[in-house]
Amino acid sequence: MSSPALPLYLGTAFVLAFAIAVAGTYAVRGWARRQGFVDQPGGRRIHVIPTPNVGGLAVGLTTTLVFTVLGAVYLPDQFRRPEILSMLGGGILILLLGMWDDIRHLSARRKFALQWVIASLVFAGGVRIMGANIGSIWVSTFPGWVSYLATTFWIVAATNALNLIDGSDGVAAGAALFASASLGVVFAINGDPVGALMATVLVGACLGFLSFNFPPASIFLGDSGSLFLGYTLATLGVITTNKASTIMAVAIPVVAFAVPLLDTSIAVVRRFLRREPIFGADRGHIHHRLGDLGHSPRVVVLLLYLSFGAFAVLSLLLTSPDSPSVLPIFVVAFAVLVVGVQRLKVPELTELSAVIGRGFQQRSVIAHNVKMKAATDGLNAAQTGKGIVDVLHATFRATEFGRIEVWVPDHLAHPLRDDAAAQGRAEGDGWLLAMRFADPSPGTEIEVRVPLEFKGEVVGRFSLYRAAEGDRLFTDLRLLPQMVVPALSKALHRVVARQREAPAKRRKVAAVR
Repeated sequence: MSSPALPLYLGTAFVLAFAIAVAGTYAVRGWARRQGFVDQPGGRRIHVIPTPNVGGLAVGLTTTLVFTVLGAVYLPDQFRRPEILSMLGGGILILLLGMWDDIRHLSARRKFALQWVIASLVFAGGVRIMGANIGSIWVSTFPGWVSYLATTFWIVAATNALNLIDGSDGVAAGAALFASASLGVVFAINGDPVGALMATVLVGACLGFLSFNFPPASIFLGDSGSLFLGYTLATLGVITTNKASTIMAVAIPVVAFAVPLLDTSIAVVRRFLRREPIFGADRGHIHHRLGDLGHSPRVVVLLLYLSFGAFAVLSLLLTSPDSPSVLPIFVVAFAVLVVGVQRLKVPELTELSAVIGRGFQQRSVIAHNVKMKAATDGLNAAQTGKGIVDVLHATFRATEFGRIEVWVPDHLAHPLRDDAAAQGRAEGDGWLLAMRFADPSPGTEIEVRVPLEFKGEVVGRFSLYRAAEGDRLFTDLRLLPQMVVPALSKALHRVVARQREAPAKRRKVAAVR
């Protein structure tokens, strides 16, 4: 096909796909209602009325029909490429799998296993990631098993990425629309009219379906649609890689599909950290988080469309990776992505970032914990009340705590009362030693209180205070009841016992004389 004829050819494909998708979605919606193929409200679902859930049937059949007819008529030789026929066959199988799940509700593990079987069949049919290179500088041809793992993993991952993000009206179809548009441009630039045809048909089919799926939706894409669209985009990405076997060619579909892949990655990490099944379902996806932040369904969709479109444009920049503006743009995009994820306030990721932050500050963790162990050694060696007070002051003046308090009953108060009178006061039937190392906090303070015990009996308390605001806590608080406080209790009893023994010894010496 000549280059001037390509726009007309693709324009015809878009119009046909759009028109048939509109008519097909309308017909499938009525048929699904009559058959009872609907999602009921409740649980994780946010809709309030029973809604047909097999809209993917219209999208899948429209895409397959229009692509097959136009490809066979206008591009018969290229249409019969093995990878194209393999992609079509796998698409029918994945559509049937999705329909089965929409109607019968397969378990996540079984659905995942069947997806891997379909991806394996498609690989056997010629859809393969064969290798990668960077111009003529570095070239790598994958062994067969590496090619198989890379191809099947990519197909299954991208297929499930769109399936997982399909939890709010218009999201999955919109993601597929933008990704298809960018891949269509890539195919056209690379001179592959068959790939461009499939991408264009997908754009038309998604746009036609969105006429019924944009909030408030009257029909859902269902697993049949989300799996079909994710699979088709994934295999298109592999075909793109085969046409231009470079690192950048591999990156193009990944960047175009960045938001669904990011959502999938966050879901896997989130469920792993919560010790929940990886294949389970929850309300922690990006669209759920945006809704929880107070955005309406339409605003959620528009925000996601903005991100889909931005990454689709970025993927097009990779067709000219040597451009000096590409790297700065991707650095800015990555920074925006990080800020966006932080704004979602995913609890598990917040905790994970805190753990990672601690990992980068292990020097502080080690330093504070060493102080606790040094304090234990100092208290074990203390022979006077002044020695106890000096150890406490030297240890905690350079820690994360603004002040400490030690309360002991009268019979243990002598060493503290005598050697730290300026820092203490009588309180109840005991003595309170208070040491302040920082200015009083204007906000709320956190108190860490550990009972002072001796021979299984509580004889006082040891309290540490710090501001609720500020840096994270590095000290291992378990060291306080395990080491520091027992050593303090023993030191107090040891000093008191020595003080009581001293007069008796003096009297005994005097009697001997």
